Amino acid sequence: MPSKMSWFNREIMLQIGRSTGWVSVVYFLGLLFILPIQLLMIYSDETERVYQDTDNLFRYNFEFQIGIIAVVPIILAVFLLRFLHAKQAADLMHSLPLKRDRIFHHYVLTGMLFLIIPVAAVTFIILLMHNTLDLSSLFSVKDIFYWAGTTTVITLLLYTAAVFIAMMTGMSTVQAVLSYVFLFFPVGITLLMFYNLKILLYGFPSDYFISRQLEKLSPLAYAAVLDSKTFHWNDGVLYIILIIVLYGLALLLYKKRYLERASEAIAFPKLRSVFKYGVTFCMMLLGGSYFHAVSFNSNNWTIFGYAIGAVLGYFAAEMILQKTWRVFSRVKGLIIYLAIIAVVGIGVQILGIYENKIPEEAEIKNVILSNNFGYYMADDDVYSEFYSPLPMKEKANIEAVRKLHKQIVADKKINQQRQDDRSVNFFFRYEMKDGSYLTRGYTINERLYEEFFKPIYESKEYKLTNKEVFKLKENKIKKLTIGGNGPITKGVTLSNPDDIKAAITALRQDVLAESYEDSLYFEGKGSMVEVYVGSDHYLNFEIKPTYHHFTEWLKQKELLKGTMVTADDITHVLVAKRDTSVTAELENIKNEVEKSTDKLDINDKEQIQKMLDNASPNSNHEYMAVFYYHFGDYFEVMFFDEKHAPDFIKEQFK
Repeated sequence: MPSKMSWFNREIMLQIGRSTGWVSVVYFLGLLFILPIQLLMIYSDETERVYQDTDNLFRYNFEFQIGIIAVVPIILAVFLLRFLHAKQAADLMHSLPLKRDRIFHHYVLTGMLFLIIPVAAVTFIILLMHNTLDLSSLFSVKDIFYWAGTTTVITLLLYTAAVFIAMMTGMSTVQAVLSYVFLFFPVGITLLMFYNLKILLYGFPSDYFISRQLEKLSPLAYAAVLDSKTFHWNDGVLYIILIIVLYGLALLLYKKRYLERASEAIAFPKLRSVFKYGVTFCMMLLGGSYFHAVSFNSNNWTIFGYAIGAVLGYFAAEMILQKTWRVFSRVKGLIIYLAIIAVVGIGVQILGIYENKIPEEAEIKNVILSNNFGYYMADDDVYSEFYSPLPMKEKANIEAVRKLHKQIVADKKINQQRQDDRSVNFFFRYEMKDGSYLTRGYTINERLYEEFFKPIYESKEYKLTNKEVFKLKENKIKKLTIGGNGPITKGVTLSNPDDIKAAITALRQDVLAESYEDSLYFEGKGSMVEVYVGSDHYLNFEIKPTYHHFTEWLKQKELLKGTMVTADDITHVLVAKRDTSVTAELENIKNEVEKSTDKLDINDKEQIQKMLDNASPNSNHEYMAVFYYHFGDYFEVMFFDEKHAPDFIKEQFK
């Protein structure tokens, strides 16, 4: 026997190749058909080639790419480490004169090669195609290496995660299931925790937290958006570190693992309680979330959901661990668990420390109040600079926001019971003078708090920090389009820098002058301005009837009739008193107005124009009107309240 054994064992490598090499071959063939052959098909079809405009190889057969990336590494790890989960195979392998770390390195490193070689081969083929065929219009060499590097890093992370899980279980099927659970766990538990914290803690801003690049918590979720988002180098470095860490932990567990644990669901006894109560906790959160949603926020059904979820999770985990369904006598642990959860839940509700915390004005540096989804959009989103509001620093606004916040907290029960289609999500974010932040989110009916919103909305600081029009840089605007917002199509496109600057200036003047009441009354009414801030990115702004500066500028440029609906587009208008029993469908309202015995038929152009300038698209007003257009059978239903209804309408329905 040689005094020094070679680290490389040829027989083990051949055994690994015979048993699992087919996975690598299937992986290569899958990638070959998904990318190189697809690219050849595009190249051979000149018409198809014209419509291909992408610099991201993940966009070609993306669904198939993600499918093979998500499945192959896990399958490979399951088959590669099958010997750990079969007692005879485990005894045979560990009877060889090899240390465990050498066995581990042979198997796991070979598996890595089985994943790397197919990607390298396909990368070489695509590079060869790029150099010999005219594919530079589709992608660059840099794009090829980006695809190869991203695919390799993500598949190796999925693979090492499955290897890590393999060391903690004694069953291949459990390994496969737990591998996906482990990979999705960061995203899944985060979603469940945030959603349930929103249920338990009034004001918890779950939507705010959930929408901040949550996909990065899971490599599978991150892979699912590779066709639209860039895989950054810092994420790649983090994934490589995780690969090394999981590899090291897997090796450590393998050295400590007992051979007789084969066929056990969890190979380490100390981890069984973690598994059991982890499943119980997750199922409890899932049950509570489900019943809270389907019961329309009923507290009783939510509590029932938590209880039934915990019971199902506890006994399901016991069945897996005991490998039998006869586990219903093991209730002691469940009773203790439910008692602890009940005490914690009741304590949180009674104390109300989180819900009632509103910082004092002296502690606040600035505050953000927003109902805009852009407030919690991803930082790398192209629109984030426009839609993300800036903080307000004026004392009057800070105090006004605090007053609104206090009233919302005081109306907790009302707001939780009165959520409807008029409810809006509002977010409060305070930055403290000590550098900390306090964030809250509430779903409220804005109409109930008009007196609190009015001084905030009408302040110049609020509009400058929240309205997208003030964040535009005129020199970066490519063009803007002004078009009618109604049944007929009107529009004009401006690209002259002077016209663009004048239009934006007029629009800003009108936004600054707009009252809070008008912003609500005319919301969704009027023409639209599309401002193009990139090749395929644009922002939309409403042109409301109260925007006099902008309307006057359109008149001066002789663009008014070409961009906005005027009385000349209308044949006549029928007006009737609002019947609250009529459903909100526009066709039903139109029929009700036409059938009404007490209705007003208006043909005078001046009166029609006044109605156009005062009508609201919001249906919760006193008068309903049907505007009939010259073109075809087009009509539009709008409404008036007592304040905005013209005198000739109010006289008719005295």
